[in-house]
Amino acid sequence: MRTQAGKLSIWLVWIALTVGTAAALGQTERAEVRLLHPDGGAAPVFEVVSVKQNHIAGATFDLRLQPERFIADAAPLDRLIQFAYNVKSEHQVVNMPSWAGSARFDIDAKIGDSEVEAMKKLLPDQRFEQYRLMVQSLLSDRFEMRVKIETQELQVYALVVARNGPRMAPTSISPEQQRPQLPQLNFTSSGDLKAASVSMPFFAGWLSGRPDASGRIVVDATDLQGSYDFTLKWNPVEAPSAPASGNQTSPGAIQLDDNRPMLFTAIQEQLGLKLKPQKAPVEVLVIDHVEQPSAN
Repeated sequence: MRTQAGKLSIWLVWIALTVGTAAALGQTERAEVRLLHPDGGAAPVFEVVSVKQNHIAGATFDLRLQPERFIADAAPLDRLIQFAYNVKSEHQVVNMPSWAGSARFDIDAKIGDSEVEAMKKLLPDQRFEQYRLMVQSLLSDRFEMRVKIETQELQVYALVVARNGPRMAPTSISPEQQRPQLPQLNFTSSGDLKAASVSMPFFAGWLSGRPDASGRIVVDATDLQGSYDFTLKWNPVEAPSAPASGNQTSPGAIQLDDNRPMLFTAIQEQLGLKLKPQKAPVEVLVIDHVEQPSAN
C-alpha cells in the first residue's frame, strides 16, 4: 500500500461537453475536438462583476453556479480558462502565463434580471453553456485576455469498444420520467468512480486531460448510444486531477491499493472499452495577451 495526500470529490451533473466525436473509429480521425466559443457575435455578459485577489494560504478552489450569480473562490486563471472554454487538456492552451496557476481570485458576478429569465427557459446544458460564455466575457473585460482559436493535430486517445463488447448496464428510464436523468459522476482520487446516466461522449470528456491518460484528449469512438450506469476502480497515478467544474475537499491522506489495475487495464477489464492512441484535429486556445486584474 502507498499513501497519496489529498482527496478530490467531484460531482458532475450538468456538464455540457463540446468534444467533437464520431460515430465509429474509422471516422474518429476526422472528428474535431472543439472549444466552446460563441456561434456569432459577442458572448453574453454579467451585469456586475467583482474580482479580488485571494491571499489566503491553502484556500480551496470552488465554483458555484447560482440562478442569479457566478461565484468563484480562490480561482486561478488556468481553471477559469478551463471552465470558460471547456478546455479538456492543458495541451489545448498555448502561451499560458507563469502566474496562471498560482495567483488566485475571488469572483462574484451578478447576472442581469432579463438574462436570468431567459436562462430559465433553457435546458440545463444550454444554461451551463451560458455561464461559460459569460465567464469568457469576464476574462476579456477584467483580465484583458485576448485569444484566438486554432486547430492542431494532436495525439489523442480514442475510446473504443473492446473485442468482447461493453460490460456496462444501460440506464433504465421509468415510464414516469419525462426525460432521461442528468449525468452524474461521483469520483474520489483513490480511484473509485460511480457513474449514472452517463453517455460515452460525456465519459470521454471526463477522461480527457487526466494524468492517467497522459493529459491527452479522449474522443468517443464507441458508437454506443444512450446512457449507462457503471462503476470503475483503478490505481490512479500519483498526481490527482480535477476538471474545471468541480469542488475540492480539504486535504487528507488516502490509501492507494497497488493490487488494483491501472486505468487503461481497468477500463478494458471492467467496462469492456479500450483507449487507442491516434491523432485527431483539436482546437487549441492561443493566448495573445492577458493581465492580472486590478483591484475593484
